[in-house]
Amino acid sequence: MTTPFITSAVLEDWQVWMPENVETFKNESQLPLSKFVYSLEEAAAKANKPELGWLVGTSCNYLSRGVLGKVAMQSRTLGMGLHWLCRFYPLIQDATLMKLEVNEDIARLSYKILDPQIWPREQDALYTLSIFANFLKSVSPDIFSHVRIGIEAPKTAKNSELHQYLHAPITYSSNANEIIFPAKFLSRALSKSSETSQTEIAELSKIYSSKNRSMAFMDRAKYLIYRGLIETDISQDFVAKELCLSTRTLRRKLSAEGKSYQNLLDDCRMNLASCELTLAKSVSLAQMALKLGYSEHSTFSRAFLRWFGVSPRTYRRIMTGEMPSI
Repeated sequence: MTTPFITSAVLEDWQVWMPENVETFKNESQLPLSKFVYSLEEAAAKANKPELGWLVGTSCNYLSRGVLGKVAMQSRTLGMGLHWLCRFYPLIQDATLMKLEVNEDIARLSYKILDPQIWPREQDALYTLSIFANFLKSVSPDIFSHVRIGIEAPKTAKNSELHQYLHAPITYSSNANEIIFPAKFLSRALSKSSETSQTEIAELSKIYSSKNRSMAFMDRAKYLIYRGLIETDISQDFVAKELCLSTRTLRRKLSAEGKSYQNLLDDCRMNLASCELTLAKSVSLAQMALKLGYSEHSTFSRAFLRWFGVSPRTYRRIMTGEMPSI
């Protein structure tokens, strides 16, 4: 899989905490996403501040994020600003799910890095959620009295007091990093501008389309499967539709890469499973099987055994140090 990147503009927020990275990438337009995420973890550990990502995000000025920041911040309503942010977020960061969902009177803004190999990533989640929180607070300072936050990181002794900094109830080991808030705030005014510039939106759309076309087909397919495993019942039809292909054309293009759809799905499932078994210790094997799209726990266990040569339970014990490797 091609290395995912993030715009180097984000380093401006971290000059105090990791100046060496700012210096290293000062002449680059982007840096590897994994490098950025791991650097945030190191900075928080060095400063002994599990809340560091959130604190840094609170001082971020999204207008500094170029055209996208301007379009988002100058939208008429919060809902429209979040719409553009979700739509064009891939221009800031690769391999990422960014989504706004509204279900009756509840809105859910979700963020998740789709590459399961990039872990731990708690500080990146806190940093990003904090930036989104600034967005919400700009339309209503008291909105956080109605907010709930979810982070995919498990609860530990170090991060158990994060609610004191986030000023909101926190759900740990969440399926994605998210801010949940009343949907009524989406109609609140975000900007005094009469309307977002259509010229700037057209510019973003052109860049977005160009980036999509240049992305390797297999990478696009894999990230769609990862996304599908997170948020919906994954299917060949779903992947084909998102790629604007017929299922027949999808099968043909995968065959040209030496893969079938089932091969690719199994690759993604097992990649996610190996990471989850190591990191999500509180998730049962039955829960993991359902999360990965298996109807039965036993079906998942047999597939995992064929793939890795050991059962999921044994793999977890080996990877967490509970038993020596075989």
